[in-house]
Amino acid sequence: MAAEEQARLAAELDFYVAHKAEWLKKHCEKYVVIQDRNVLGFYPSFKEAFRAGVGAFGVTRDFLVKQILEHEPVYFVFSCACL
Repeated sequence: MAAEEQARLAAELDFYVAHKAEWLKKHCEKYVVIQDRNVLGFYPSFKEAFRAGVGAFGVTRDFLVKQILEHEPVYFVFSCACL
């Protein structure tokens, strides 16, 4: 995530971090939709969470869809000079 996009979702990410431990107890592995510091809901799939977010906020307002996981996955992307 680029710095500009991360700054746009800073309130949502801070809110997620502040409530993560609480949500892990009841909503582990579900997806939460957050806009500003408000929770729209918890959903079993990204697709359902995203659709709910678009339905509530449209496509012109920022909102966060994040899976509630105890350990965040880490992805590695390697460049290949052979292409």
